[in-house]
Amino acid sequence: MRTRIVRCAALTASAICTATVMTGCALFERRMEHNVKTEVSFSWWGKDARNEYTLDGLKAYQNSNKNVVVRPEYADFDGFKTRMDVEFFSDTTADIMQLNYSWLYEYSPDGEDFYDLNELSEYINLSAFDDDSLSYGTINGKLNALPTGTNCITFYYNKTMYDRYGLSLPENWSDLINAAEVMKSDEVYPVEMTKKAAYLSSVAYVEQVTGRKMLSDSGEFQYTSEDVRLMLAFYQEMLNKKVTKPAWDFDRNDLEKCLTAGVASWISDAEYYCEPAQKFGFDIVIGDYPKHKQAVSSGWYKKAH
Repeated sequence: MRTRIVRCAALTASAICTATVMTGCALFERRMEHNVKTEVSFSWWGKDARNEYTLDGLKAYQNSNKNVVVRPEYADFDGFKTRMDVEFFSDTTADIMQLNYSWLYEYSPDGEDFYDLNELSEYINLSAFDDDSLSYGTINGKLNALPTGTNCITFYYNKTMYDRYGLSLPENWSDLINAAEVMKSDEVYPVEMTKKAAYLSSVAYVEQVTGRKMLSDSGEFQYTSEDVRLMLAFYQEMLNKKVTKPAWDFDRNDLEKCLTAGVASWISDAEYYCEPAQKFGFDIVIGDYPKHKQAVSSGWYKKAH
């Protein structure tokens, strides 16, 4: 099951059914006669909530497929990519794996290093995916991976706190700056951003102001040095005006402690950041994507997940 030519990749953990079909269906009928179970390994990263959901899903799958055993291999995201590099170099990767979108092209640049899931259309209902979704995992005509959805940076606000300050939820960057003016006397930030959220917010701002995309359709970096300076100046302004604390000081507990009135993170991490605050009775809501008042483009993106 470790031979690269028959290995399957998945952009997300929930593609387990796809990979088990790949690894199990070819051997299933032969092994049924001898009551031999097909064993496959499945690796992913995640925090406690994702790990719990995924393990529950694996248990449910195995309860319905008694001849398949799925061996979980999971860890926190920190260091996960380094481990993946070592496993690919030594050809010891799991049979099924969760990948970041960009890693797919790093590990299978020509589409030859993962199983072509098109060959399993008899077992996988590919019609459940639209063409756009399938394109995320297709390289040189070979379907290397399947996404189960999309991810995006999302802004969550503690509406209870905004109401107490007499503020409406922010709609643009100016609203956040104004909120910071009101909240800073209590040393409260209008929103905290993870490192990725801070970076993508800076990109969004420049695209909104200039109308230029950071990357071309072919993936080439096309910002000028002036665009990069604009990115850095924008983020420095957010720090100077106490809109957000430095991303490297981000604390997931600040929302529930009322040290921040909002958080910007991947939508997939919403429960991790927001649920503790909700348990204290705070009204946590999804806000608008901040924009420049004279924005010429959105600047915000989604990615395969």
